[in-house]
Amino acid sequence: PKAAKLFSRAMPPRPKIALLFRYGPGDHSELFHAMPDIVAALAEHAEVHYYGMRTATPVPETIRRHAILHGLPFRVDRTNARDKMLKTMLWLLCLPWLALHCRLQGIRVVYMDETIPLSALMVRLFFGRKVVITVADFFTDIYFTGITARLGRAIRALDVWSWRRLPLIFTRAKNTRDWLARQGVDPARVHPVYDPCDLNLYRPLPDAERAAARQSFGFAPDDIVLVHHGILHPNKGNDWILRALADIRAEVPQLRYLLIGDGPEMKPLRQLVQELRLESICTLTGWLPTLPDVCRALNAGDIGLVMRVGAQSDDFHMTGALVHNMACGLPVLAARLGGVSEVIRENQNGLLFDPRDPAEFRAKLRTLIHHPDLRRQYGAAARRDAQIHFDMQSVTTRTVSPLLELANR
Repeated sequence: PKAAKLFSRAMPPRPKIALLFRYGPGDHSELFHAMPDIVAALAEHAEVHYYGMRTATPVPETIRRHAILHGLPFRVDRTNARDKMLKTMLWLLCLPWLALHCRLQGIRVVYMDETIPLSALMVRLFFGRKVVITVADFFTDIYFTGITARLGRAIRALDVWSWRRLPLIFTRAKNTRDWLARQGVDPARVHPVYDPCDLNLYRPLPDAERAAARQSFGFAPDDIVLVHHGILHPNKGNDWILRALADIRAEVPQLRYLLIGDGPEMKPLRQLVQELRLESICTLTGWLPTLPDVCRALNAGDIGLVMRVGAQSDDFHMTGALVHNMACGLPVLAARLGGVSEVIRENQNGLLFDPRDPAEFRAKLRTLIHHPDLRRQYGAAARRDAQIHFDMQSVTTRTVSPLLELANR
């Protein structure tokens, strides 16, 4: 008993680490596939607390087993744009109270895996110095335009000021670290970690399953299907794509466009499809029920599209469309952006185009349409590169190690 008591005194207490994510652990794990593994790996050395809203997506058993869950008494529907915006504002109002709760719980590090405006500033003010965030999408780029653009720039300036004082920042592209360094953030504190992908979930399907998926969308065997998926935000540039396709449809009558997902732009996009008389070549699916359904839909395509309009923060991350298209073995036609260009190698696993140059987009699309051998070559290379860049174990290690180091510092 004496020896046991001495040993227990010598052992330092396990640090407590909190994860804050507005959509909760279920949706978080769908968006960032390695999150259950990250929680389990952290739990080997720390007490993990998870704060988030409730959603219809069930909590992964791994997170339920290895983390103490703090569910807010609110439900958020990520597929409903109005509800998502309202609950994001509510989340911001709750952050000071969550930060204080973490402080009272003896939490040593708070990690927020998203870039909600002013969130780092608020949590640092009410919790303390050891706040960690992921810098990727800038909401001010997407939603603060026109007369609100000046307000958006002011909010971003406050964010950058607070980021300079954070001990650790994760990014989804090396390009983001370079930009943060130019803003005065110490690059030694910035850790680029690419998005992970469950390569058993997103994968090339056998020919028979792929043919069945194409048939379910009404595609003929000789159709060439351009496929894109994601939340339909204005910065995805799907209106730009539709206009570019309208200019090429007479030249390539077998071209089809499969747009998977939903969001605030769905209604304007449906109207634009009618205005341009593209009903015969465009299929807008809305939200699909499950992730395997998304995989099947991607496998119905011949070319994976990655599109953003070219706003500043579009250079700062890997899009879900990029990661999943590559994992499914599709040749990628992608906007030439900072983060995307880190993994898409021109004429090796895909082609790049200027998101402000419709002529270059059409030329690169023609190349992929008329050269099926290149599509096969680029698609196989994309799958191999996905296994390197988006490996779950690598992402887990590169996330957990700096968090534990900070917690034990």
